[in-house]
Amino acid sequence: MRNWSAEHTKEVKKWFDINSYRQFETITLNALYHELWARAVWYRNWPSEEEEREILRCEATIFGGNPFLFKSGKLGNSTRNDVLYQPPHIFLTTTTRLAQLSIIAMANGMFSWDGGAEYRIKSNYAETFVSGIGLEEHNRTLLLELDLMHGTDEDITESIKSALPQWRKVLGVEAQVSEAVRFGYGTIKKLINYRIVPMLDILKWAQDNEVRVSDDRLSRLLYTDDDSEDETRSESQIKDTDRPLAVKASSIDFIRQFNLFLNKNPHLKEMKVSDVMRLVETD
Repeated sequence: MRNWSAEHTKEVKKWFDINSYRQFETITLNALYHELWARAVWYRNWPSEEEEREILRCEATIFGGNPFLFKSGKLGNSTRNDVLYQPPHIFLTTTTRLAQLSIIAMANGMFSWDGGAEYRIKSNYAETFVSGIGLEEHNRTLLLELDLMHGTDEDITESIKSALPQWRKVLGVEAQVSEAVRFGYGTIKKLINYRIVPMLDILKWAQDNEVRVSDDRLSRLLYTDDDSEDETRSESQIKDTDRPLAVKASSIDFIRQFNLFLNKNPHLKEMKVSDVMRLVETD
């Protein structure tokens, strides 16, 4: 790791303009969620091939001078009517996944073949739940199909909710409750006031370029003479509060809690972040 120099400041300022990041208050809360979600993927140590493509897009966009990764009409599948939305904790079965399951089933000798055109499932595997056939994820996932036609949303969610304790008991899977942060209205205000998004982008640039960035340096990059004394965060505040929050905000656990907050407060999704922050002040 190299120490920060004047040349590094020049390099960062080619793409970093704190005035652009001030506009994060004007986007919707749902848009802020997606911006942080993309950055959490960007920070992953072992991304998938699809995530690798997303990471390249993040780098090209942010280091090209645009901190906004999503346009208002492209906020993930949750707002689209032509692609199935895959929320946290749920994995929709793809053709690739189906092929993987088939290979696992064949490798475990689940099928018999009489030399003709047909394969048959061996009797000792008949009606066995897929989770019990040797999947690597058997200790944390459960495969199921949902009958969307013959039940309302409430019927389906209540059925799953009531079955979860029994499924966990049978499979021996306990919930790993995240301690990333207790997400609430106050967290949203901190994300903006502590300038977590621009801090994440600076920290990622420094990480990629193997440069050490001090808390004092972060303060000087994130705040300018246009900011009042009350708005400007000091070196000690960044060290003790802001930087630790940024680290948490770059984790998938944090994004899951943000998503849970949105699910519990759907009326906030399309509100501007600044308006949500005012709710804290009037609370």
